[in-house]
Amino acid sequence: MFELLQPLHPKLVHFPIALFMTALFFEVMSHAVRKDFFHQCAMSLYVFAALVTPVVVLTGTWAAKASGLHHPVLDEHRLYAFWTMGVSLVSLPILWLLVKKNPKGARMFFVVCLIALAILVTLTGHEGGEMVFEYGVGTKLF
Repeated sequence: MFELLQPLHPKLVHFPIALFMTALFFEVMSHAVRKDFFHQCAMSLYVFAALVTPVVVLTGTWAAKASGLHHPVLDEHRLYAFWTMGVSLVSLPILWLLVKKNPKGARMFFVVCLIALAILVTLTGHEGGEMVFEYGVGTKLF
């Protein structure tokens, strides 16, 4: 089963990166032009990114297991991926509660989470890219 699912990770991995970064862009736009539409777009992208991230982490875990690879770069990549997943999933119910109870606090919390997740997906992507481009993991070289 792992062999069948292994090729999914490289196909899915770009979704959380693109979605979190685009959410951050829309949130910045919402502050710059003071249009709530951009904030709503950012929130929708954020929720979708947070929900797709566990699938990406799971497929990455399966791919690592199937490859039998043990390397410090993989360990770093895995660590950042789990932090990304954890922060995004933990933030969702907190954000939902804050939106109901304290909308201003929710907006600030959202911005902080977006910045943290943009940093985390950048670090995760960097380590993943290093595995592919430096070491050939997932290519015909490895």
